[in-house]
Amino acid sequence: MPRSRPSRPGRRRRSGRSPRRCPARPFRTPPRPRPCRVRRCRPPPREDGALRPQAVPPDPQPAPNPAPSVPARPIPPRPIPPRPAAPPVDEAGLIGAFEGDGLEIHLQPVVTLPQRKVVAYEALARLRISGPGVPPAEPEVFLPVLERFGRTTELDRRMLQRATIVARHLARRGSETLLTYSLSPLSLFEPGLLRELARTATDDPALAGLTIALPQASWRRLDAGQRGLLAPLRGRIGFSLDRPDDLRFDAAEFADRGIGQVKVPAEMLLRPRSDRGSLSDIAVEDIAPALTRAGIRLIATGVADEADVPDLIDLDVPFAQGTAFAAPRPVRSEVLAAPPVEQPVPPPEPTPERRPFRSVLRRAV
Repeated sequence: MPRSRPSRPGRRRRSGRSPRRCPARPFRTPPRPRPCRVRRCRPPPREDGALRPQAVPPDPQPAPNPAPSVPARPIPPRPIPPRPAAPPVDEAGLIGAFEGDGLEIHLQPVVTLPQRKVVAYEALARLRISGPGVPPAEPEVFLPVLERFGRTTELDRRMLQRATIVARHLARRGSETLLTYSLSPLSLFEPGLLRELARTATDDPALAGLTIALPQASWRRLDAGQRGLLAPLRGRIGFSLDRPDDLRFDAAEFADRGIGQVKVPAEMLLRPRSDRGSLSDIAVEDIAPALTRAGIRLIATGVADEADVPDLIDLDVPFAQGTAFAAPRPVRSEVLAAPPVEQPVPPPEPTPERRPFRSVLRRAV
C-alpha cells in the first residue's frame, strides 16, 4: 500500500483541488494521433465485416488562368459641335436696301449706376433688307460690304443727318440727354464730311448735345490735317473714345484733346486679358476714379448679364449700357419727319426813295 505524503503542519489541504505535483515530474499529456499521410486510406471495417462507405474528396480543379489585364482606353473628349455657317450675304440686295429706304436709326439708352436713370442715348445703324417681320441687319453684317464698295462715308453722312434731327428733337423737349454716334475710321480721310458737320454745328446751337465717337486706334494715329478738321468741332459737339484695344488710358491727354467720355466693353473691365500689352498702368478699379477726376465719364458697354451689374458697381463705374437695361429701339417715324429748323429771315432792304427830276436839278445848281 503506498504511503501518503504527510502534510505540512500549519497548512490545511484544500478540498476540491488536485494535489500539487512535483515540478521535477511534470504532467504528461497523452500523445495526439498522427494524421494519415496517405491520400486515400482504407476505411475501418464495420461490425459485420463490410467496408464503410467513405466520401471521396473530389479532385481539386486547377485554377483558371487569369485573363490578361487590358489597359483602360482613355475617354476621348466630346467634340464641340461646329457653329452653323452664316448664310451668304446677298451683296446686291444689301446695296439696294442701302440705296433705298432700308437704313434705320435705333437708339439704346445709357443709364447711371446704381440708379439706372437714362442720361444719354447711342445712335445705332440698322439695315432692313427683308420685310417688316424680319429683324434688320446689324453693322457686323452690312458694314464690311459697305467698306468694300466704299460707301461708309455716305453711311456716316446719312446717319449724322438723322442724328441731328433726333438731337434737335431732344433739345426742343428740354431734355439734357446726350446722343452719341460712332464714326467709321475711314470717315476721317474725308475732309468734306467733317467740314459739313462743323458748319451745321456752328449754325445750330441745339447740336451741343451731339457727340461723335472714334476708335482708340484712330485717336492715337491722328495726323496734323485730321486734328485741324476736328478743331472747329471742339466746344460745339462732344468727343468720345470707343472700341478700345487696351486699357492704357491717359486722362490728361484725353482732356487736352477734348474727349469727354470713354466707352469700354464690360468684358474688358471685369475679365481683362493677361497679356502685358493690354493691361493698364493702374489697377482696373482705379480707372473710373482717375477719369472722373479729369472730367471724363466712363461707360461700360455690352452689359448683357444682370449678374455683372454688382461687379461694375464695385469698380465704381458710373454709367453702363447694354441689353441688361434696354435693347435698341427704332426712332419713331414722326420724329424723323419733323420739319427742318427754320432759318431766321433777314430784314428786307429799304427801297430807294423816288424823287422828281426837278429836285435833282435844283441840288445840282
